[in-house]
Amino acid sequence: MTSITQTIWKCIDEDVVARRALEKGIAGHKSLALYLLKEYRLGASIDAVISAIRRYDRDTPLESRFAQARKVILGSTDIRLISNTLILSVEKNKRNQELLGKVFSSISYEKGELLLIIQGEETLKVIINEKNKGKITALFGDGDIVSIVDHLALLTVNLTKDAVKTPGIIAVLSTELTINDINVIEMMSCLPEMMFFVKQKDVLKAYKILFDMCNR
Repeated sequence: MTSITQTIWKCIDEDVVARRALEKGIAGHKSLALYLLKEYRLGASIDAVISAIRRYDRDTPLESRFAQARKVILGSTDIRLISNTLILSVEKNKRNQELLGKVFSSISYEKGELLLIIQGEETLKVIINEKNKGKITALFGDGDIVSIVDHLALLTVNLTKDAVKTPGIIAVLSTELTINDINVIEMMSCLPEMMFFVKQKDVLKAYKILFDMCNR
């Protein structure tokens, strides 16, 4: 495989617009080649780009690649929505990790309150209902708080157990949201659950997109 072919294939893999256009056949090879040349300023002739696109389309058919993922998504049992949530990011240090115990004890699980914790290399993300913002942020020092992203909604898709062993599940769900102009603020999985955090203003649109995917 030539370097230009590898470059084109990488561009298509990483470009949702290009990948979707090719997958659905809504753009010809020449139109897609012109788009890639302009978008990525490729140092190649249009004929070379068209040739690479044709090989990609023939050798890595996206529709068949993700067909099983879509089939598994159709078996989803339900979609749950929690509005008015936020993501609190704090510095990851010993003190803040010890404070997580107080965070857990501050949440009323019996009332259905939300608490999710994500640990990264440098930060801890605490995901809670907005109504608990005051008492949770008060546990941490002002200098420890990196950011607060509020006015979010959580959409949870409850997939079947087959999702664990099916490639492409995350790609199919996230791509569908992206091409419909839904900005996914945070995404996490605890299979068979897939969780998407979106802005509150986008939640109804995002819910309909996911619902339609699960009930076609």
